[in-house]
Amino acid sequence: MLTIIKNELKYPKNWVLLPILFVFFFGLYVFLDFEGNTNYRLMTEAFGLGIVMIHIVINIIIAILSSIMVTFAIINQKLTKIDPKGSNAIPFLTFIFGLLTFGCTGCVVAFFTSVGIAFTPIILPAGNMLWKVLALLFVIIGFAYVMYTIEHTKCKINTKEKANG
Repeated sequence: MLTIIKNELKYPKNWVLLPILFVFFFGLYVFLDFEGNTNYRLMTEAFGLGIVMIHIVINIIIAILSSIMVTFAIINQKLTKIDPKGSNAIPFLTFIFGLLTFGCTGCVVAFFTSVGIAFTPIILPAGNMLWKVLALLFVIIGFAYVMYTIEHTKCKINTKEKANG
């Protein structure tokens, strides 16, 4: 099924989704970087250029994997009328994970306080790099799962033929 979906990317209505979704997901993760660390200039001053570049590379990898996952799921759904389990939820969940971990600390405290969980957020070293790596691992696992699910999609084929006469 993955081969069929890759072949469907030759049509503009399908391949145009990839860059649009990439920009969307990359923008979300840049937003989270800015929420947690103000901006890349201040991150560079605090953690060094190498750490900032690692953050940006991880953002790019997450955005690529998420955009492929969602695009393939959309094409698969159009072809088979079956949505692969987790295909659209995994990128959304990683964003929520990012928001609740390396994103806006004030938002996180307000959210958890509203549901009755009191805690003191701990800022991890290197601009919360550990959480971003965990989000990347979550996306990689989700990507592998969704690609496996798409590859093993079973289409219903009507084997009964109407008899003439």
